[in-house]
Amino acid sequence: MFRSRLAISSKDYYSCEITKRIPVRVSILAVNGVEGIAVYQALDNNENSLEQYVKEMEQSEQIVNIKVTQKSSTDYWTRVQHKLDYPSIYETILESGSMTILPIVIENGVQYHDILSPTPDSLRQLLVKLKKRFSSINIKSLSSELTELTVDISNLLTKKQLEVMKITYKNGYYDIPRKSTLAELSNKIGIKRVAFQERLKRAERRIIEHYMENYQFNY
Repeated sequence: MFRSRLAISSKDYYSCEITKRIPVRVSILAVNGVEGIAVYQALDNNENSLEQYVKEMEQSEQIVNIKVTQKSSTDYWTRVQHKLDYPSIYETILESGSMTILPIVIENGVQYHDILSPTPDSLRQLLVKLKKRFSSINIKSLSSELTELTVDISNLLTKKQLEVMKITYKNGYYDIPRKSTLAELSNKIGIKRVAFQERLKRAERRIIEHYMENYQFNY
């Protein structure tokens, strides 16, 4: 299973646009269809910021109803119903086969989603769909716990490539500073330095290609 943290922003998206102007952090704690329960926190510790945020939400064409259920000078608890002409960021994530781990945090014009995706393909599809619908998508973190993606390096490399990778690692070639040279390592297995270097480069490239194809997503 893949877990990612995405920073998503979009023009004309009410929560993004309003938090650009007003120093408020929104934490959406629950979502039920078009309704959400959220806590607004004043980043400047000024209740006027909270009042202004609620007022602008009330004036937004994308908001059907907003109700403050509890308040203090630094945070408001709210219940909000929205109405969009297109799927929301949250809905886009769900329809792509992934899910957001609540809360969703919004501040400074950006929504932050912690997302679970079942496969690499579902995550790719999600990123493509988000990119089409919204202005900016940035991957803040990405990790995988999928055992099916845990590759046996002996199946990834040739026998000779695996041999040079083992000896370079064992003899500190990748340490900083390096504890061995290519000439020293090539002598250990009785081949020329140029041949050793070529095998090592091919092994390194194969590992990097596999990593980029399966774990890295640039959008």
